[in-house]
Amino acid sequence: MADPVKPLSDFHEQVAIVTGASSGIGEAIAEALVQRGAHVALFARRTDRIRALAERLSRATNGEHYGETLTVTGDVRQLEDVQRLVRAVLDRWGRLDILIANAGFGYRKPVVEGDPARWKEMIDTNVYGLLLTLKFGIQPMLERGRGKVIITSSVAGRVATPGGSAYCGTKFAASAIADSVRQEVGPRGIQVTSIEPGVVISEFQRVAEYTPDILANMLKGAEPLMPGDIARAVVFALEQPAHVGISEILVRPTGQTYP
Repeated sequence: MADPVKPLSDFHEQVAIVTGASSGIGEAIAEALVQRGAHVALFARRTDRIRALAERLSRATNGEHYGETLTVTGDVRQLEDVQRLVRAVLDRWGRLDILIANAGFGYRKPVVEGDPARWKEMIDTNVYGLLLTLKFGIQPMLERGRGKVIITSSVAGRVATPGGSAYCGTKFAASAIADSVRQEVGPRGIQVTSIEPGVVISEFQRVAEYTPDILANMLKGAEPLMPGDIARAVVFALEQPAHVGISEILVRPTGQTYP
């Protein structure tokens, strides 16, 4: 007789933090969690964007069992901002169940043409900011002996590309951080998953200064992903029972062969 299949986790009244919630993948993940009944702290530098998202989710309730939202403005590069975020969540809901470490951005230039100021901003956000988010976000989970962590990496954390020296470096770092943290906290009841998207259409390409040929070369006519596609992958990982650890999920458009 087969072993009974344990039920998937229920998000109703679970408490989550989503960094980088003002657009793209972070916004889509936050919306997916709220729609499933989780209470979500929306964290980003753009106050107007996260407030607009919170208002939109509140208006969309229509009798559904949506979760609550909390907006916290801040920068993952600032230690005090990250500490303030976690304190605000604990003060509001008393615990933290889900941590989505998503804040980050890209910048694409050949190394000899790169802007050192942009490199530093990106490294500080994608690597140092990630470490701060994990340091302070995981602590309350360890105190309870359970929790789920999602780290947004990239296919660029697996495959280096021309023009991606700095960005790929930050995402290789993010993937390594995710695996190290998984080994540190997995035995203490914390699930850690690295999400590695391929081409996802969002503000990312504009901020990263993509030229029109870059996406065409990557996709070669294939349909790209949208932020909601990555949100579904995140929900899949978060739904797993406590004993099931999804270490990493690589999500490419079906037709994307490079990178």
